[in-house]
Amino acid sequence: MKGGVTKRIEDTISALDKGQLKKALYLTETAGLEKHHDFVEKAARTCLANKDNKEACTMAINEASEKVKETITLEIDDTSLEGVEELLSPEKPLGKPTEDKPAGEKTDEELFEECEECHVAVAAARIAEICAEHPEVAGATCKLISEKLEDKNTEPGDWIRAMVETAEQAQGEAKEKMVAAVSELTDYLERRKSPLLKKLDAGEKTEEETSG
Repeated sequence: MKGGVTKRIEDTISALDKGQLKKALYLTETAGLEKHHDFVEKAARTCLANKDNKEACTMAINEASEKVKETITLEIDDTSLEGVEELLSPEKPLGKPTEDKPAGEKTDEELFEECEECHVAVAAARIAEICAEHPEVAGATCKLISEKLEDKNTEPGDWIRAMVETAEQAQGEAKEKMVAAVSELTDYLERRKSPLLKKLDAGEKTEEETSG
């Protein structure tokens, strides 16, 4: 396992130990960490389903943390020769380890800032949290988000449209929180001149033409 991925796993463990589920989710939202992401996602869903049971949520997070830790322990303790060649590669020379990042290598924060899909996922998770916090609007209003959560093939553009529609249908405090989450996401996408916004605009125009 390469250093960058190992660092992400260590940061994920640290985030879980602090109860930072959102950070753990986006840290594992990358190729090679699918299994780790499943551990964290399972804990997140348990916490959402047990909003009033902090003990159940804490146990789920601790379990996820232990499972993620095991993935590192198993690799290090493994007595097979698999992966030994990688440790001897120029990228990881033997000798005193250095904590300095190679020139040009980006931090996790920088990588997250550039990951538009990660920001969409975090916003979607926030909308789902709001639905759980406000069961009075969780009926038809949150049905669309629930359907998207169950569909692993949902595209980022579809996520954004679902979040906008959900926020529009909500009421009261739930609506305010959802609108704030969507606004924060769209502000970020506008700063990056993201093509995702163009897809969103195109979708809205199509709906207007259909209704007209």
